[in-house]
Amino acid sequence: MEITELFKGVAIVVDDEFKDPEANIKKILDQITTLNIPVIKYGDIPSDGCVDHFRNLSFVLLDWRLIKIKEEFSTSDLTKGVRVPGGLEGKNNELTINFIKMINKVCYCPIFIFSNEAPNDILSILNEEGICIPDRPSNILIKSKLDLEEEGSLKIAIEEWIKINPSVYVLKEWEREYQECKNRLFFDFQKMSPVWPQVMWKCFKDEGGNKSLELGELISRNLHTRMKPFKFNSDLLTKTDVNIERDEMRKVLEGAKFLKELPDDDISTGDVFYEEYQEGETIKQRYWLNIRAQCDTVRGDDINLYCLPGCELIQNDRGKIKNIHFHKGNFLECVYHAIVPFIDNGKIIEFDFREFKVCPIKSLSTDKIKRIGRILHPYITKIQQRFAFYLHRQGLPRIPEDAIFSQPETPPETKS
Repeated sequence: MEITELFKGVAIVVDDEFKDPEANIKKILDQITTLNIPVIKYGDIPSDGCVDHFRNLSFVLLDWRLIKIKEEFSTSDLTKGVRVPGGLEGKNNELTINFIKMINKVCYCPIFIFSNEAPNDILSILNEEGICIPDRPSNILIKSKLDLEEEGSLKIAIEEWIKINPSVYVLKEWEREYQECKNRLFFDFQKMSPVWPQVMWKCFKDEGGNKSLELGELISRNLHTRMKPFKFNSDLLTKTDVNIERDEMRKVLEGAKFLKELPDDDISTGDVFYEEYQEGETIKQRYWLNIRAQCDTVRGDDINLYCLPGCELIQNDRGKIKNIHFHKGNFLECVYHAIVPFIDNGKIIEFDFREFKVCPIKSLSTDKIKRIGRILHPYITKIQQRFAFYLHRQGLPRIPEDAIFSQPETPPETKS
C-alpha cells in the first residue's frame, strides 16, 4: 500500500502556526511536501462558503486549538497542562466542531486532527457531538503533533490508520479509478462531437421522457463500463477479530440493496411504498413494490405503476420463519412470490405475485401511503424476471406425496 498512490488530490491544512518555522506543524508540512501532495494552507477556519468548495480532497489536516490565546498562555505552557480560559476553550471547540461537520457534509475524506492537546480529550468531545465513537473506525485520525515530528512518522501513522479503516481505504481506491474513468469518458465523447450533450438531449426530448434523468443514466452507464475490475487488498479487508452484531450486519446489507433518500420527482422501477390500512378495528401494514419498466415511468405525470403487495415475515427467537426455508445463503422461494431481505430497517418482506395490481401514481401519494425507498439492481431485476416467469408458467399436475415419501411408521403403543 503506497500512500502517494492512495491520496491523490489537494490537501487542506488549517493551523494558525503554519508560518512559524519553529512550530512542530512545520515538520509535518515538510513530510507532506516530501510525499508530493499539494497543500492549501489556512491560518484560521475557512468560511462555510469556502468549505462548500472542498470536494474531492486528498485529506484535511486540522489543528484543534485555533483561537488566539493571550500572550501569557504560550504553546509551550499548553503542552505542560495549563488550562485555557473556559469561555475561550468553549468557543474554540464550537468553531472546530462546526468546521468538521461542514466538511463531512460536502466531502467524505480523511480528517487528520494533529494537535498539542491530549488526543483522548479531543476524542471525548467528538464523541459527545456524535462525530466519532471511541474504538470504532471513522474518517477521523487524532494524533499528537509531538508524535509526528520525526521524518517519515506521518507516513507510518497514516498507513497504520488505513489498516484499521477499511472504509477510507476502499474510498481512496475507488476514487482513483473513478477519476481516471471520468476523464476518459468526457474526452472520448468530446472527440466524437463537442456538442454531444445536445445531440443526446434532442434524442431524449423526442422520446418524451425525463431528459435530465436519461442523460444522467447515459453518463453513469458509460462511466461504469469504463471502470476496470478493482483489486482491493484482501489483507486490509479480512479481519478475524472484528465482531459484527446481527443488527449492524443487516444495516450494511440493507444499504447495499435499498436506497432510502429519493427525489420527489423521480419515480422508477423498484420503488417501495408503505401503507397503513384499516381492516375492521385493526390497523394493518403492507408494502407495494413497483415492477413496471423504468422507461414507462418517465413518460408523463399521470402514469400507472405495476405493483406487487408485500408483508413482513416474522422470525421466531431462533431466526426461523414459518413455512420458509433458508438454504446456503438464500431463502427457498415458491413460484408465486419473492422474498427480499433486508429493507425498511432490516425487515424481511414477502411480495406476492398473485395479488398484482395496477396503481395510478396519484393513489400512492396519500396520507396513509408513502414511498420509503427503492430496491436496486440486480435485486429488482431478479424479481421482475421471476414475475415474468410466473405470468408465463405452465401448470403441471401435482406429484402425490406417497410417490416421494415412505409411509410413516406406526407410533408404538403406550401403556396407560
